[in-house]
Amino acid sequence: MRQNRSKDKLLETVSLLDELPDRAVFSSKSKGWNGIVTGYYHHPANELVSPPLSQHLITLNCGSPYHLVQQLDGQVYQGQVLTGEMILTPANYATQWCWDSQVDVLHVCLEPKFIDKVALEAVEVDANRVEILNCFAGADLQIQHLGNLLLVELQSEKLGNRLYAESLTTALVVHLIRKYSSIQKTVRQYSGGLPKSKLQWAITYIQENLNQDLSLDEIAAEVNLSSYHFARLFKQSTGLAPHQYQIRCRVERAKELLQQGQMAIADVATHVGFYDQSHLSRHFKRMFGVSPKVIQQNSNNILIP
Repeated sequence: MRQNRSKDKLLETVSLLDELPDRAVFSSKSKGWNGIVTGYYHHPANELVSPPLSQHLITLNCGSPYHLVQQLDGQVYQGQVLTGEMILTPANYATQWCWDSQVDVLHVCLEPKFIDKVALEAVEVDANRVEILNCFAGADLQIQHLGNLLLVELQSEKLGNRLYAESLTTALVVHLIRKYSSIQKTVRQYSGGLPKSKLQWAITYIQENLNQDLSLDEIAAEVNLSSYHFARLFKQSTGLAPHQYQIRCRVERAKELLQQGQMAIADVATHVGFYDQSHLSRHFKRMFGVSPKVIQQNSNNILIP
C-alpha cells in the first residue's frame, strides 16, 4: 500500500529511536555508520504516538507475526505483519502505531540527505524530486536480506566495519529508490572499472590505513569520485567490494607480521584493524585454511610464545 507524499511540511521532527520507551537490545548508535541508525528491539504490546520523523523508517519483523494498526497522514492501515515483512514509513509525517503482542523488530532509520545523495549519484536527479513512498506489511526479500546482514553487524557488539555497513546501506537505499520512490528513471550502471591511477591510489590509501575504520566516502574522496560510482568501479577492477578488499589486505598484512614472529596474535589483530584475535582468526582461516597460531608457530623467527 503506497501513498504519494508532498514535501512541503516543515514541522519539528524527531528520531524514532529517541522516542521509543524500550531499550535497544543492539544499536548502531556508537558505531558511526554514515546515513543510517539501526536498533533491534523487543517491544511488548503497546501503543506509540510520534511527531513527524526526521528519518525514513523501515521496521522489519524478525519475530512472530503480530497485528498492527498504523495511522499515517490521515490514513489507517491495519493487518497481520508476518515474519520477514516490513513497514516503510516516510520521514516528515506524524504517525501512530498500536500492536497487540510482543514484537521482535529491527528499526532501520535512514537519513533523507543520504538518500538524496545516493539518488543524485545513482539516478542523477535533483534531490527535490526524490520522494519515498509508504508501504504497510510488505514482503520484500531484498530488504529482509539486507536487514538481516545489518542485524548480524549489530550483534557483534563491537565497533562495526564502516565500509561494510555503508555498502549495505547504499544497497538498501538504491533498492528503495528503485521500488519505493516516485523516481521512474533507471538506476545508472557504470562499467569499465577504475582508471589504473585511481585504482592504485585507492589501494594505497586502504593499505596505509588498515587500522582505521574507513568510510566509503573517505576512500572515494581520495580519487575524486562519488561513493556510489567508486564502489561499483572498484569491484569491477578488483572483483571485490571495498570492504572485502580491506579485509583481505588486513589478513595478508597480519600473515606477514605473524611470520616475523615479533608480535602476539592479539596485538597483530588490533594493529591491522580487526576487533580482536577471534575476529582475525575467523577471516584468517577463511583465506588461508589455517589459524594464525599455525602460521606463527611455523615461523623461523618466533619470539612470542
